[in-house]
Amino acid sequence: MFNQSAELLIPKIQEIIEEGYKMNTCFLLTHVPDPKTNKRIKVFKDYGKTSVICTRRKSQDIWEPAYKDIKHYIYDIDLPTVQHMVKRYFVSKKYQKKALARLEKLKPDVIYADGLDSLLIASKYKKRHKLKLFYDVADLRETYIEEPKNWIKRMIHYAVKATEKKSFQNVDILVVTSPKFFDVYYHRLIKKEQVLYIPNAPDKEVFKDYHKKQSGDFVVGFIGGIRYLKQMKMLVDAAGECGVQVLFAGAGGTSEDYKQIAEYCKHKSYVRFTGKYDYGKDIADLYGQVDCVYAVYDADNPNVRIALPNKLYESVLCGLPIIVAKNTYLSELVEKWGVGTAVNHKDTEELKTVLVKLAEDVRWRKDMEEHCKAVWEQVCLGVGERRLRESVSCQFNK
Repeated sequence: MFNQSAELLIPKIQEIIEEGYKMNTCFLLTHVPDPKTNKRIKVFKDYGKTSVICTRRKSQDIWEPAYKDIKHYIYDIDLPTVQHMVKRYFVSKKYQKKALARLEKLKPDVIYADGLDSLLIASKYKKRHKLKLFYDVADLRETYIEEPKNWIKRMIHYAVKATEKKSFQNVDILVVTSPKFFDVYYHRLIKKEQVLYIPNAPDKEVFKDYHKKQSGDFVVGFIGGIRYLKQMKMLVDAAGECGVQVLFAGAGGTSEDYKQIAEYCKHKSYVRFTGKYDYGKDIADLYGQVDCVYAVYDADNPNVRIALPNKLYESVLCGLPIIVAKNTYLSELVEKWGVGTAVNHKDTEELKTVLVKLAEDVRWRKDMEEHCKAVWEQVCLGVGERRLRESVSCQFNK
């Protein structure tokens, strides 16, 4: 495992604070801060001045920062998806110019970059300034794991990976949400001792008002950005045949995703949509409306096979069983921890069997709830924050 001696270095962190050392940290993002990023911001705020440079896409709702005591520099630049790599390159250059100009004014001694576009900007700035660079990876693009069959796409991604490799010379710490990201790809670019694995566990404070559902119809919940439409339709079909309710909370990965699943469920009274939600205000209530969490994604996607979504840790915190796709790293952990079950991501009949058993077998659900409590205490509780504080302490005690 990576960097697990965090507790031993907490006193060193306190020494830095007591000595009056104040860092100047800038978060560099291609999106407004999400719950994961806000947890990182929470740590760095304790060490001094912290600011955020980010973009906001047109499809995004009106958004309020989680922390009102730090400055956010938000640019309304609609970055295309990675599927439109060439167009994204030129739009990203526009953001790069604005971000570099802002960095010159802020003069940070730590940059926390999230995403390749941000890494390129941070790397370019670091060539002219002395600072520490953290790079956060929450997902690994499938072309990093399996080469595209199309030769044009293959050439584009070769160029992208070559650029990233060059930028990695400036990275001090790589932060990953799954250790498999390092095993599968990043071991080629950075030493293991520079890698920080932080489970994507939620802040327990956000769930302080959570109350476990105690009665009513059995409800399966998909909470988060709606994507992997085939697997979402599989849930709807299976639930309809075995008499359980479905809750979709969140918007689509794209507006088209949301439109398609909403249209598919148009006349299905057992399916309910809440739409977009405010994570800090609504997440505890949403989990309090479901008996089980659905996190079956397309396991043919190489990133899905190695990623660990935040739903895993949210379901553990709430003591709710989670259904995931077989043949994934996620399913390995779920079954090892005893906090859920796995199904074939293309098998509606197998999903129906699992839903019926979960709805009827109260003892099975109770066992998983007990396992969730143990896993949260041992694996999730404060681990991410401790590891990040440890890393900061190490970087500034060299």
